[in-house]
Amino acid sequence: MLRQFQEIILSKLKIDPKVVQEAEVLSRQNSILLVHALIRMKASDPNKLLAAWAHVYHLRIADLDAMDIPGDIIQLIPDQLAKQARAIPIDRVGNNIIVAVENPHDINTLNLIQLKTGYLLKPVLSSEEKITKAISRYYQSKKLDMDRFNKQTANQTQSRSKAAEQRLVITDNSTTSEDAPVNALVDSVLRMCKQRGASDIHVEPYESYMRIRLRIDGALQEVARPPAHMKAPIASRFKVMSGMKIEERRLPQDGNINVVIDNNPIDFRINTLPTVHGEKVVLRILDKSSLQVDMTKLGFEADDLKRFKDAIHNPYGMVLVTGPTGSGKTTTLYSALAELNQVTDNIVTAEDPVEFTLEGINQVHVRADVGLTFADALRAFLRQDPDIIMVGEIRDRETGEIAIKAALTGHMVLSTLHTNSAADTIVRLQNMGLESFNLISALQAIVAQRLARRVCANCRVHDTSIRPEYLASLGLPMEHARQTKIYKGSGCHVCAETGYKGRVAVHEVLVMNDELREAIMKGQPAMELKRIAMRGGMRTLRQNALLRMLRGEIDPVEVVSVTAADEEEDATNKVA
Repeated sequence: MLRQFQEIILSKLKIDPKVVQEAEVLSRQNSILLVHALIRMKASDPNKLLAAWAHVYHLRIADLDAMDIPGDIIQLIPDQLAKQARAIPIDRVGNNIIVAVENPHDINTLNLIQLKTGYLLKPVLSSEEKITKAISRYYQSKKLDMDRFNKQTANQTQSRSKAAEQRLVITDNSTTSEDAPVNALVDSVLRMCKQRGASDIHVEPYESYMRIRLRIDGALQEVARPPAHMKAPIASRFKVMSGMKIEERRLPQDGNINVVIDNNPIDFRINTLPTVHGEKVVLRILDKSSLQVDMTKLGFEADDLKRFKDAIHNPYGMVLVTGPTGSGKTTTLYSALAELNQVTDNIVTAEDPVEFTLEGINQVHVRADVGLTFADALRAFLRQDPDIIMVGEIRDRETGEIAIKAALTGHMVLSTLHTNSAADTIVRLQNMGLESFNLISALQAIVAQRLARRVCANCRVHDTSIRPEYLASLGLPMEHARQTKIYKGSGCHVCAETGYKGRVAVHEVLVMNDELREAIMKGQPAMELKRIAMRGGMRTLRQNALLRMLRGEIDPVEVVSVTAADEEEDATNKVA
């Protein structure tokens, strides 16, 4: 294509071949497009040169001088970023913005803009001169207020603890045009993860490209596709930040990254995995400022919250929180610990790893590689005069037996299991080899939970495609199915065109009673235990999800996605 462009300017624009050669040298020396080098040298009419380049490379041209760009469009790209990337936003369509840049093929610059703004880009070509004029016109330079700068810096320093003093500070201005593109990209990814409320970052290498995705509201969303040659440098950058061995590419590695974003100290747990096309990097954000420890804001129904609080406030016994990875079990446990945290009680936890530190609570990081397992930590806890014990997970019979022993000897024990429902948890513990007579004495309550994506409030509309018969098949009584309105998200800039924004918890709270204890001793299956619990007032996960659907909080897609159907004739008696 470059040769085609040269042929056009030589034959049609009649530019001297020697001038083209000089322009090629200028282009290489200044890392600019050949067309801009020719414009700088005034080799021909700038508009004709741009038109020739656009024709060859199939690009659109933006005449910024002839445009009056609205302020709300200009604000899509912040002042500093626009000057750094030399980019002017000229229009927006949904989650896409049209951006005038000097080099529409500059992947590094385009990724930087996309990651810092959260929008998908459609680049168009403009001249250096017109972009300079537009930046001056739309982004008025402001005198740096040193007093304000010093005050902000002082406040930031005071707000950080000594443990966080060595953190890397990442701000909008922390990456300049002189920084390596890889560093700029990585910093932007970390900032975007925080700003968009993501829980995980996936950096995935493939044969001809790499892909960066964020897990937002439980679903992965692609945000950038850096070129293949950046695979190794990006992985190395993450490894340097986390203190991993850069030269080790054959084995998985674990580490932590500690940074400050928007004056908030934030930790990322990082893991690398060797794949056939390079190292895949996954980061989990550990942002204490987003940790919700107020039990009233966890999404429990009022009656379920009361049952849960009554259970954890017992002087002894065991309360379990169950669900798959990423269902919010840790948040529920931490909220329970915050509720129980009193100066009169000794609270100890065994976690793998300790995701958030809580003041007034003694937290232990379990490390099986050095011989400190959950079971070892529990044995030590029993010699530490505890009142409340939290075990991150009951993974084996030994841990379960010690936890039950602690619950039976005057301690409140909180823990988690990976099971599908509250009733399944009891059967799982029995299958581990735990004695039924100990279970019925120790267990106080079991909470099963899921996280469902919330319908975006900004673009929520009535979904007329849902038939009453389909709602009835989900477990909704037909009289309610005919009368209720179902909502869905139509997609907007707030939810990045997904129709979902945020998540809501769905719970199932099983509280032990005499009928349940008798059934456990008889070895009844999980389905029978579930029926007994429902007769005792338990609302199932599916019933809870249907309630939230009736309120317009979630849609039928999420009901089916996060809950299983209830095989019970009166399964709908709690949905009203």
